[in-house]
Amino acid sequence: MKLNKNTMHITIETEAGSNGEAVARSLSEMLNIPCYGEEILDKAAELSGIPASQLHRYDGRSVRAAYDLLADDKTPLKMRPASDFVAAQIAACQALAAQGACILVDRHSGQALEGSADHVRIFIHAGFDDRAANLAAKEGKTVEEAKHMLKKLDRSYRSYYRGSDRGWGEADRYDLSLNASDADVNALTANVMEFLSAMCGEIKQNVGQRKAV
Repeated sequence: MKLNKNTMHITIETEAGSNGEAVARSLSEMLNIPCYGEEILDKAAELSGIPASQLHRYDGRSVRAAYDLLADDKTPLKMRPASDFVAAQIAACQALAAQGACILVDRHSGQALEGSADHVRIFIHAGFDDRAANLAAKEGKTVEEAKHMLKKLDRSYRSYYRGSDRGWGEADRYDLSLNASDADVNALTANVMEFLSAMCGEIKQNVGQRKAV
């Protein structure tokens, strides 16, 4: 596949604790193109009318985790089907991609752009112990606490993403799969840049201000 660097869309899907979003943000700075992670949820709220607070709570989790059993006024909440949340995030990813070259992280981004031109799909994973150490540092927890949290997150991620995209996390669905164990963010970003350069010729780091979206 020959990639047009001016119109490329990079989707990065990650295992919890793999530092995938940090790589995406670093890559965004090097390429000078926008990166959307949790911002996808805000766009999804804007387009769908689903409250942003619900989309953020549902992020990567079972739909039932998006709702309290009772509202503050003790009125039972109506449960939206999971498909509403998925559709909202897919629409948001497609709308953001339509604005120009960008990087999209998780939130059904790979599924949303599957089959589109100039789309590079990347998966970032790591060993369980490495991911637990990263999560512990990020959340201010002990490694054992992080391991317990990570086991729950892994179950949730697989159930959540594979519920609508059965190929999530399978190597043959990606243009590039990176093992983040024993590699820092700078090294991983350099690996992605080398891969992109091979696909579309030498990529120079862009200089200048990026338009706010």
